[in-house]
Amino acid sequence: MKKLTLAISAIAAAFGAASAQADVSVSGSGSAAYINDASSNAKLNVGQFVSFSMSTTTASGMTISGGMGLSNTITTNAGQAVTGGQTLSFATGGATIVVGDVEAGDTPGSVGGVVGGQVGDNGGFNSKVEDGFADDDGMGLSLATAIGGSSLKIVYVANDSADTLGTINSSTSGHDAVTSASITVPMGMYTVTAGVADSDSGESSSGASVAAALAGGTLTVGYSTQTLVDGTSDASSSDLSTSGDTTVTGATYAMSLDADTSVSVGIQNKKDADNDSTSQFDASVSRALGGGASVFLDIRSLSGDTTTDGSAIAVGTSVSF
Repeated sequence: MKKLTLAISAIAAAFGAASAQADVSVSGSGSAAYINDASSNAKLNVGQFVSFSMSTTTASGMTISGGMGLSNTITTNAGQAVTGGQTLSFATGGATIVVGDVEAGDTPGSVGGVVGGQVGDNGGFNSKVEDGFADDDGMGLSLATAIGGSSLKIVYVANDSADTLGTINSSTSGHDAVTSASITVPMGMYTVTAGVADSDSGESSSGASVAAALAGGTLTVGYSTQTLVDGTSDASSSDLSTSGDTTVTGATYAMSLDADTSVSVGIQNKKDADNDSTSQFDASVSRALGGGASVFLDIRSLSGDTTTDGSAIAVGTSVSF
């Protein structure tokens, strides 16, 4: 990452600061891959992202940061776009508050996916199993803080139909509020994460995961249950014809073979209120080449109640600039 640092002397009105030290950072990333998707279509894909991050520290020690980006997304052909610019972060005393377009944790305890976007987004899979809220992000705020050796995160989406300007607790249909909370607690050789979420649409979720060191790697197991609304309203889960519970059970195992090579595998099983179910297996191998570059091999296999299942594989490189 290359940094451009500007010393600025100014009178700051916010938080009683008399002067500020601003930092503007420019970084980037890129990815190129060969993909054989679930329908046996061979594809080539490339994407890049440039990020502009800005921060300043007030005289009282509070850090305020924001940023925007330019992207050519890997999920859309020639998908150039301007991203970001929809949040401001305020960090002080071990706590960080983000205001703007925030995302609630609506699938707590859901684990099992280890592949990147070249397979996860471009693998061509289409499951009939619904999981996750119909909408889980929008205008609001989040708080992340440490409590002793534990960490707590609370997210409040005040209007899931707005990003930067909207009515708080709107009475308009489909403009729902969403709240989520999660806590991560170390317990000896284990790390336990538990969370809950609730939406004004009538959807809710809860779940937990446990991670532990095992045979030179880390094993994580998790369980999530989500009460979802069927696809008959504007705040609904589109693949669901019966309101009810979706359950997700999964596990991942990740380890480093050496300083430059890492391997991860994951399994996940889902079942929704329509009695549709799927089984998923993931595997990922990554090798660092130095200079921010690495090569990867990602594999996903999906079976069960799907429109498109099968296996997909991606081989490529990713670079951080």
